Amino acid sequence: MTRGRADRLIFCVLVFAAVYPLVTALSYFMQSITPSWPLWQRHLVVVPMIVTAMVFVIIPGINRLREH
Repeated sequence: MTRGRADRLIFCVLVFAAVYPLVTALSYFMQSITPSWPLWQRHLVVVPMIVTAMVFVIIPGINRLREH
């Protein structure tokens, strides 16, 4: 396995490790406060929060950790 490929795999695992708990927690939270909403409406609220967290917090944080 090349160095670049290994780096991408590590990055993928780190992103998964950060995003999975966020997705799970937000899904449970939204389900508890909006039990009558269809799934697509809950996701319409949750997905922008997750994407924003990924772009501005999670991915920059992982990149900072990997630079050191």
